[in-house]
Amino acid sequence: FDMSFALTSRALVASPVTSRVTPARAPRRTARAAPRAGPFDAIGDAIAENKKQQATKASNARASPPGVPPPPIVPVIEPATFGFVENAERQNSRASMIGWWSLLLVEAVAGKGLLEIAGFEVGKGINFTF
Repeated sequence: FDMSFALTSRALVASPVTSRVTPARAPRRTARAAPRAGPFDAIGDAIAENKKQQATKASNARASPPGVPPPPIVPVIEPATFGFVENAERQNSRASMIGWWSLLLVEAVAGKGLLEIAGFEVGKGINFTF
């Protein structure tokens, strides 16, 4: 527990062992050199400045030109559901993964490649001799 208390401008500290009241000492101030800026501080400052500039550019891009009032109704644009959209690409990639693993499973069970299963005659490939 804290047994120190303030009396006018000087603090008095009561010692728990001797119950004597003694004036509290002010913390000693030492002369410290100002922290030197290292190479990474300059990089951090440059990044912070760049972020401020980007935020200013973004806010200025949304602002209307001088003398032009903002539109009374802001249009609501629905996200695209047809064409090269994120959802379609995700579905295509999932279908291709299922097809690839299905092909590997069929070839493993049949013991033949896809062309042999389809009835095409397949040779031995290129005969490299080393």
